Amino acid sequence: MRVLRLARPISLVALAAALLSPGLWLGANFDAAVYALAGVRIRDGFMPYTDLQDNKPPGLYLLNAFGQTILPWLSPWLVSWLATLAFTAATILVLDTLMRRRLLPVASFLMSVVCLVGIAAHPLSLGGGHTESFAILPLVLGLWAVASLPSSPRSAALVGFLASVALVFSLQSLPAAVVLGAAAVFIKATPREMVRRAAAALACGAVVPLAIAAWLVARGALGDAIDQVMTYNVAYLAASGGLGHMLPVVGLLLGGLLFPAGIGVVRMIRDPGAFDRLDWLCLAWVLGSLASLAYGNRVYLHYLIVVLPPLTLLSARGFEWLLAAFRSPGRGNRGRAIGLIGANAVLLTISIVTMVDLTLLTTGIAADDVAVTNRTADWIKANTPADATVYLWGDDAYIFLQSDRRPYDRHVYQDPMVTKGYWTPAKTAALLSEWEASPPPVIVETRSAVPMFRAPYEPDRPPNYDTLGPLRDFVRSHYRLAATFGDHDIYELVAAG
Repeated sequence: MRVLRLARPISLVALAAALLSPGLWLGANFDAAVYALAGVRIRDGFMPYTDLQDNKPPGLYLLNAFGQTILPWLSPWLVSWLATLAFTAATILVLDTLMRRRLLPVASFLMSVVCLVGIAAHPLSLGGGHTESFAILPLVLGLWAVASLPSSPRSAALVGFLASVALVFSLQSLPAAVVLGAAAVFIKATPREMVRRAAAALACGAVVPLAIAAWLVARGALGDAIDQVMTYNVAYLAASGGLGHMLPVVGLLLGGLLFPAGIGVVRMIRDPGAFDRLDWLCLAWVLGSLASLAYGNRVYLHYLIVVLPPLTLLSARGFEWLLAAFRSPGRGNRGRAIGLIGANAVLLTISIVTMVDLTLLTTGIAADDVAVTNRTADWIKANTPADATVYLWGDDAYIFLQSDRRPYDRHVYQDPMVTKGYWTPAKTAALLSEWEASPPPVIVETRSAVPMFRAPYEPDRPPNYDTLGPLRDFVRSHYRLAATFGDHDIYELVAAG
C-alpha cells in the first residue's frame, strides 16, 4: 500500500518532467530567455529595469539569480528549467490533494493528469521558464489554505503572503490573488474579525514587495521599475492586437474542460447550498481571470496556466454529476447523462487533437529557431572577444545566453521600442547619441515587427510603431553585413566615425 501511495505523486512528477522536457533540447523560449538573462545580470551586479528592460515584476529575475548563484556549474537556462519543474510538480501535487476530495482515486488522478498536461505541455509552457509557471504554485497553495484551514487572522496572513508572492512573479495572478485575499478576510467573519484578518493579510502580504522595493530604491532602479512595469504595460495594453486571433485556439484547447465546468456551474446556481467554498472560490477565480483577459484585450496561451487549476476543479464537479447520473436507476437521468457524456467526449477529443497538433507545431518552430540561434551564437563566440557586447535588433535574447556575450545596453528585445505611447522619437535620438559615442561592436537583426532591413514579420500586428529610421541610417554608414543564418543577420562595425 505504501508503494501505491508513493506511485501516484512520483508518476505525476515524472509526467511533469516529460512534458517540460522539450525545453532541455529546444532551449529557452523568447520570454524565458529574457528572464534567465535578467538573472545573469543581477548575479553579475547589475539591476533589472535599469540595466535590462522588461515589464514583468522581478520575482523570477531574483529566483533565477539565486538559482544561478547556488548552481554556478549549470547553464542559466538549465537552472530556470529545473526551477520550472520544481514549481510545476509542487503545483500539481497540491492540486491533486484538492482533487481527491472531489472524485474517486482513479477519476481524481485522471483529472490531475489533465490539468498537468494543460499547464506543462509545450503549447502553453513552451518548455518552461514563464512567469505563470511560478506564480501558479503560491496561488494553488492559497486556494488550499482558504479551503482547508480554519478561517482566522493566521490563515489570512498566510494567504496574503502567498498572494503577494504570486504577484511578484506575474501580474496575471491579480484576479486570483484578489479572490483568495477577499475570501480569507470575509468568510465567516464578524466586522471586528474582518479588520483583524485584513490587517494580518496586508501586513504579511507587504513583506516581500516592500523588501523588493527597498532593494530597488537602494540600487537606484525604482523609477525605471515603475516606468516599465506600469507606464510601459499601460501603453502595451493600449497597443494590443486584440483577443480575436487566439480565441478559436483557446476554445478548441479548453472545450473538453469548459463543458463539464459549465455543468458544474449550472448545478451551483440551482443548488448553492450543495457546494462548498472551494467550488465558489474556483468559480470566482476563473471568472475574474476571464474578465482580466477581456479587459487587457489580449491572450497568450501561457496566460491559461493560471486559469487551468481552478477550471479543472470546476470540471471535476461536472464530471462527478455526470457519473452519478449515469449510475442512477432513473431512465431519464441516465439517458441525459449518456448524451452529455457523448458530447463531452467529442469536445475532449477535439481538445486532445488540438493539443497534439499544437505541440508538433510549436516544437517544430522552436527546433528551427534554436538551430538558427545556435549558429548565430557560434559565429559571435568565434569572431568577437569575450568582453564584446551585442546589440539585438528584434526578439531573440537566447543569443546572449548561448554566445556568453553581454547586451550592449538594457534593450534586449524590441517591443518597448515599437510601442506607441511609450517610445518616442526623442528616445530614438537619445539611443542614436549613445551609438555615436560608443557604437555596438556587433548588431544582430532577427525576425521582428519593425525590422532594420528585412521584410516585416507580421507587419499589421501591433506593437509596430516605427521611429527607428535614424538608427537604420547609422547602421548603413558604419556596419557591414558579416554573416547570415536563417532569419538572423549579423552586422559588424567597420567605421566608428
